[in-house]
Formats: sequence, structure tokens, C-alpha cells
Amino acid sequence: LSRLYFLFRIVVVTGGNKGIGLEICRQLASNGIMVILIARDEKRGLEAVKNLKACGLSHILFHRLKVSDQARIASMADFIKNKFGKLDILVNNAGISGSIIDEEAQKRLSLVDISLSINQCCLISKI
Repeated sequence: LSRLYFLFRIVVVTGGNKGIGLEICRQLASNGIMVILIARDEKRGLEAVKNLKACGLSHILFHRLKVSDQARIASMADFIKNKFGKLDILVNNAGISGSIIDEEAQKRLSLVDISLSINQCCLISKI
């Protein structure tokens, strides 16, 4: 097993490049937890990590991921398994903004969202 397996608790925070997600990353890293900051925008994600490291928080990594992309989720799960051997915490903070939709479309979107969340958790749980 990797030496990191025993040294750190490992957390993934989706939507970690701004707002609540960024603050979650800041708080966890300040408590010695290894944070994998997830964002779909590489520039914003890397900038967030740079800013956190400038504050003296060194246990931060960036991984680019669009949470609806199953292949990228599987790739991220492999990365975590190979690098750390485990995942202790998953914070599903990523959200979708947009216009108001009708009730039927909302129901369909909710079913897709539930399926994606379950698939993501299943892939991550294999770590």
C-alpha cells in the first residue's frame, strides 16, 4: 500500500473551485486532510488550488472532471485508487444552474441526476 494510505484521510470535493465547495476544501485541508478539488473548468480549478496553496495549505490536488461524464469519473476513481489506495470522504457539491423548467422536464432531470449520482458513488466505492 502507498505510504499516503496511512498518512492522510482522502476527500474528493466536486465543485470545489468556488463558493461553498472552495470553503469546504479550505476547511478540510486546514485540518490536515488530503483534498482532491474537482472542477470542470481547468483554469478555475488550478487557480483555486494555487490560491489555497498560497494560504499555506499544501494537501490539495486538482482533478478536472465534469461529474456527468462517466468515463472521466472512472478515470478519477482509478487515479485515486492508484495514488492513495482509498477514499474516505466524497462531497458531492457540484451543481447545475440554469433557467426554470416545467414540472415534467424536472421529473426527467431528477431521474437522470439520481442515476448519475448512484453511478458516481458506485464507481468511487470500488476504491
